[in-house]
Amino acid sequence: MGLFREIKYIIKYFSAAKSATDVTFYSEGGIYYQYFKGTIEAIIKKSDIKILYITSDIQDPVWKLQGNQFESFYINKLLPFVFPFINTKTLVLTMADLDHHHIKRSTNQVNHIYMFHAINSVHMTYNEGAIDHYDTIFCVGPHHEAEIRKTEEVYQLEPKRLIQVGYSWLEELETQYLERSPSEIHDRKKILIAPSWNEDNILETCIDTILDKIMVLDYDVIVRPHPEYIKRQGLAIKQLRDKYSHHSNFILETNSASSESVQGSSLLITDWSGIGIEYAWGMGKPVIYIDTPKKIHNSEYEKLNIVPLEVRIRNIIGKVIAPLECSGIDREIQDIMNNGEANKAILQYERNDNIFNWGRSGEVGADYIINYCLENNSSRKLKD
Repeated sequence: MGLFREIKYIIKYFSAAKSATDVTFYSEGGIYYQYFKGTIEAIIKKSDIKILYITSDIQDPVWKLQGNQFESFYINKLLPFVFPFINTKTLVLTMADLDHHHIKRSTNQVNHIYMFHAINSVHMTYNEGAIDHYDTIFCVGPHHEAEIRKTEEVYQLEPKRLIQVGYSWLEELETQYLERSPSEIHDRKKILIAPSWNEDNILETCIDTILDKIMVLDYDVIVRPHPEYIKRQGLAIKQLRDKYSHHSNFILETNSASSESVQGSSLLITDWSGIGIEYAWGMGKPVIYIDTPKKIHNSEYEKLNIVPLEVRIRNIIGKVIAPLECSGIDREIQDIMNNGEANKAILQYERNDNIFNWGRSGEVGADYIINYCLENNSSRKLKD
C-alpha cells in the first residue's frame, strides 16, 4: 500500500514539474522545514515561483501549507529512482553526502543547492567530501567559505558557487523566543539535555551521573536525544525511559520537530551538537558543554589547518566540563542560575561576526534562487 501511494505522488510530482519548472525542495523529515522556511516564504512573497516540496516524512508539518505556490509530495523508499530524473532548474537540500550512497544527483542540468542545517564547521563533523557533489552552497558564515575554498584547494576540486546567505532558522528561533508570553517565561525553570548522536556522546558516557545530580534539584529536566540516535539506538532510549520515568520532573522528548523545549528551558547541557551554538546565539542563554570526544566524521580534517568553529568558540559561549567532572555539575548549574543568563552582549557580537546577513538571510537565499530562475526563464515575474 505504501509503495502504491508513493507511485501516485511520483506521478503527481512529475506532472506538476512540467509547468512548475523552477525549484524543488527535498526534506528528509519534518524537522528540516524549519531550515527552509525563511527562504520559501521569501520566494513566495517576492515572485510567482511555485515550490515543489518532496518530503520523506508522511507526518511532515508542510502538509498544512498547500496553496497556489506550494505543493508537497511524499516520496521515501522510491526516492533513489526519482532523483536522477528531477528536471527543475534548482534542487535545494539539507542532505549531506549526495551522490555517495543511494541518493544520486539528477542527470539533468539542475543546480543542486546545499543549505546547512547546522552552524558547525563542515570539515570535521561532516564526512569527507560530504558536499562535494553540490553546485551551490548557501554558506552560514565566513567559516564555511574558508573551509570549502581550502578543501577545493587541497583536493584540487572544481570551485562551487558560494553564496553568503546566513542562517534563517537562528533568526526564527530568536523571534519566537522574544515573542514568548510573560507567563511562559516565568514558569518553573527547565534544564535541557540535548546531545549529539555520535559515538561516546553524553547518553553513552555520563548521562547517569548528570541525571543523578540534577534530578534532585528544583528544575524540570528534559532529555532530548538527537533524531539519528533515536533511530539507531532504540533500546538505549527505552532503557533511559524505564530508568528515570518515575521521576515527576523527568521528561524524555523524542519529537525534535518542536522547538518548545529549546525556547522554554533556562540552560542547555550538550556535547558537540550544533544546538549549543543555536542556543547561545539565538536566545542568549547559558550552555554547559560536556567535553566528550570530538564528533569527527572526517579523519583528514586537520589537512585544512583550520580550527573548526565549534572548537574555537565553545569556551567563549559556554562552560566546558570534562565527563569525569560531572559529579559536580549540580554546583555549576546552581552557580549559572544564580548569576543570571550568559553575557548577551558578547554572544551577540560573536554571532554577528560569524553569521552572514543577520535578519535577512531568508531573503538573500530567495533572491539567489529567484534570480537564477529568472536568468533561465524569461517568462518568470517578480511580484510588485
